[in-house]
Amino acid sequence: MHETGVRPTHLTKLPGSTGVPLAGLLVCLCLFLASSLVSGAEPADKPVSERPEVSEAQVQVTYYYTNYRCPTCQKLEAYSRQAVEEGFAGDLEAKRVIFMTRNLDEPENSRYVEDYQLVTKSLILSLHRSGKEVKWKNLADIWKLVGDQEKFKEYVQRETTRFLEER
Repeated sequence: MHETGVRPTHLTKLPGSTGVPLAGLLVCLCLFLASSLVSGAEPADKPVSERPEVSEAQVQVTYYYTNYRCPTCQKLEAYSRQAVEEGFAGDLEAKRVIFMTRNLDEPENSRYVEDYQLVTKSLILSLHRSGKEVKWKNLADIWKLVGDQEKFKEYVQRETTRFLEER
């Protein structure tokens, strides 16, 4: 019998185990894999209807997450948002930079896992010209820098600035 309010799921225990949490193993694996990711070379195909209104060129900064949100994952999102809002207020207002979040557990967002080769919570920079994605990069080092908010902010702002310069 399950506790009230707790839903059983295939992601909580290894098949045939006596209770070893799969989520813990996935987090370790994801952290390892995320540290070795590099930027993508091919743009992901996105229907125009799913993109924010685009001026001539735009950098989209998107934090991808799942329903399971540990304190570190919440910190990744908060630090990412803060870095963009503090570093690019004018660009946000002019819509040259857009910050958004997407839950990968929502069916309409599941395709981003393949589009961006996501293995864990991730921050993706995406350069769009004339409404079409031309370049993207996974900022995988956010996992290494989450313990130092200032270095995290500098990293996100530096990489976002590089994308803005390519507009």
